[in-house]
Amino acid sequence: MSGPAVPESDMSGNVFDKAQARAALDAAEQARTAGRRTAGRWARRYLLGFGAVSAGSVLAVWTVSAWVSSAWWGVWYALLVGLFAFWLRRQPVRAIPRRVQLVTILAWSVVFGLTMAVGIDYPLAYPIGAAAGFSVWAAAAWWVGR
Repeated sequence: MSGPAVPESDMSGNVFDKAQARAALDAAEQARTAGRRTAGRWARRYLLGFGAVSAGSVLAVWTVSAWVSSAWWGVWYALLVGLFAFWLRRQPVRAIPRRVQLVTILAWSVVFGLTMAVGIDYPLAYPIGAAAGFSVWAAAAWWVGR
């Protein structure tokens, strides 16, 4: 094997080159920093993407609510939540803290529930709810990215 010669020590045999050790630690720190940045970008994209899809689907409900039953929308949202839950479980790094996830999901659920409840009688609630729902996800993306 050809490699750097390791100096031998009379005391323990565990002598190492301090410059190599520092270089290895610096490389590990750079890798950790790059990993955190990549995970943060992924998390922001995920949260903004989910916000856009959920806002778009609320607007779709507003557009076709006269022709589609509410039961169909319940199935659609159950499938949508399942899809995103699966996608989130497959994330390469746990980039979104669990508390942020929980608070975001609960806040969005309240906005979504109010939008759907009020939207039946006041259709203008749908675009307002879409914007408010997207804002919840955007706030979470900001929180993760700060």
